[in-house]
Amino acid sequence: MPTESPEHLAHRRVLLQLERTIDEHQNHTLDKSQLKALKIDFQRMTLDRKDSDHNPSFFAPYSSLPKPDDSIVSQVRSSLEREDTCFTRPADRAHQVAGRWSYYIPYEDLYQHEQPEFGTFRMTDIPGKVFPHTKAYMYNNLDTNDEEILSGELLTILRLMLGQLRKARLLQHRKAPVFLVSFMGKRARAFESYYNGQSLVLRTTKLYNFPEETSIGFKTLAEWYLSSPTGDTF
Repeated sequence: MPTESPEHLAHRRVLLQLERTIDEHQNHTLDKSQLKALKIDFQRMTLDRKDSDHNPSFFAPYSSLPKPDDSIVSQVRSSLEREDTCFTRPADRAHQVAGRWSYYIPYEDLYQHEQPEFGTFRMTDIPGKVFPHTKAYMYNNLDTNDEEILSGELLTILRLMLGQLRKARLLQHRKAPVFLVSFMGKRARAFESYYNGQSLVLRTTKLYNFPEETSIGFKTLAEWYLSSPTGDTF
């Protein structure tokens, strides 16, 4: 039976304390100064493979995905352009976009039902001892901008990471990278996050706007969500 090293336990305790602090945070968004105070290293990331220096470090994209067909783009546009409906909360809009995206991608839940509601549609990890990586996509009942992070996004990332780090089969890994696609209202963005022993590295893309960016946004997010694990996690 594998045993947890003192260093591994110390890292896990840091992340547990960070998770508690964010869970108790009075505001539901955090700006750059608040992230810095929490020792969260906020960085910009892109999913454009032409800019490989700023791509995810622990996930390699799936490259054989066709563009979404016209029917998917049309369905997203039709859903989001209907304003005479009661389903216009950010969470409702996120469900409309993420639902269509989930049909497009081939292939354990994390929820908060109190307001501001957030939840995880699906999470994926890899059996065995080799890869501690996790991927998930979620919805939020809050809207935000490129300069702020939602507490629900951070809590989801930390809980996924902690879930991996406490598994006996993965105790030899120091890092448990998380790739998260976050839907809110008519927009979505992606995160890559891991703990480097000093701080929580939080890398995020710009917000993709729907329905305007449905074709490129769906394809790009899906290529990276269907990514293969890579990178040194020891």
